[in-house]
Amino acid sequence: MRSGLSWFVLLAMYVSGVHGHSQHTTGVRIDLTIRNLPAELKRQEKEVRENVQAGIEMWTNLVVAKPVSIEVELKFQPWPGRGGGRSLIGVPLGEEKINGRTLLEEGLPHELRTGNDPNGSTPDFEIILDPEYTKTIWWDPNPRTRRRPMPSDKLDAVSVIAHETGHAMGFNGRIDPRTGQFTGGELSTYDRWVEFDGKDFFFLGPAAMKAYRKKIPLSKVLTNYHHFGNPGPNLDRRLKDALMTGHYFEYGKRYTITDIDLAVLTDCGVELRKK
Repeated sequence: MRSGLSWFVLLAMYVSGVHGHSQHTTGVRIDLTIRNLPAELKRQEKEVRENVQAGIEMWTNLVVAKPVSIEVELKFQPWPGRGGGRSLIGVPLGEEKINGRTLLEEGLPHELRTGNDPNGSTPDFEIILDPEYTKTIWWDPNPRTRRRPMPSDKLDAVSVIAHETGHAMGFNGRIDPRTGQFTGGELSTYDRWVEFDGKDFFFLGPAAMKAYRKKIPLSKVLTNYHHFGNPGPNLDRRLKDALMTGHYFEYGKRYTITDIDLAVLTDCGVELRKK
C-alpha cells in the first residue's frame, strides 16, 4: 500500500467538521472529527466512524494505556501519497540525547502511556485520505467482527486506518528518506534503531530483530523508511503481509497487526498488554 508520508506539512486549512466519540473497555476514548467528508460518503458516515474507531482500537487494545481521551482528525483532501497519518507533536523522552540529538516520543503513545495530553485541545493525531483514494476503499458494515465478505476489488478500510494509526503510534521519523540524513536536532524512538548504509534503510531494534531473526529492510521505493520492505518478487511474505508493509495493500484482503509490527513498537518504547 502506498500509504504516503507519515511526516508532512498540512496542505489544507481547517474547515467546519463533524464530531463524535466512542469509548472501548480499555478506557481509551476516541473523539473523532471528520473534515471534508466526500459527498458520496455522507450516507455512510456511521460506517466511516465505526471503521475509524475499529482501526484505532486495533492498536489501543494491545498497549498499556491510561484512561484518556484521544482527539483524532480524519481529513479528506488531495494528497500525493494517497494517505498519511502522524501524531501532531513529538515529546522529548526525558533528558535523553543520542549523538547530541533530542530523542522524541510520538504524542499519541506518550498520552496513552502517561495520561498527559502534550498538546492540550489540539488534535493528538490526524489521518489524511485522498478523496480519489477513498473510491477504492470498502467501509465494513461491521468492522469489529471483520467477518463480512468483502469485495475483491476494494481495500479494507479498517486495515487502511490501522496502518495510518501505526505511524502515529511510532512508525515515524526525522530522517530525510532521500538522503538518509537527519533533518534537524531531533530523532524519534523509531529513528534510534534505523540504519542507513548509503543506499538502503534497515531497522535494527532488538525486539524486531528477535522476531524477524535479522535486521528488517525498510522501504525506499513506493513510500519511505517508516514501512517494511520494497515491492518486488523477492519481498519476504512476512513483510508483505505486515500491517506496516511498504508494499501496496492488496484488494479484498484484511490486514492485522503482526508480531513484527508489535516488535517494532516495543523497540519504540511502547508497553504491550500481557495476553
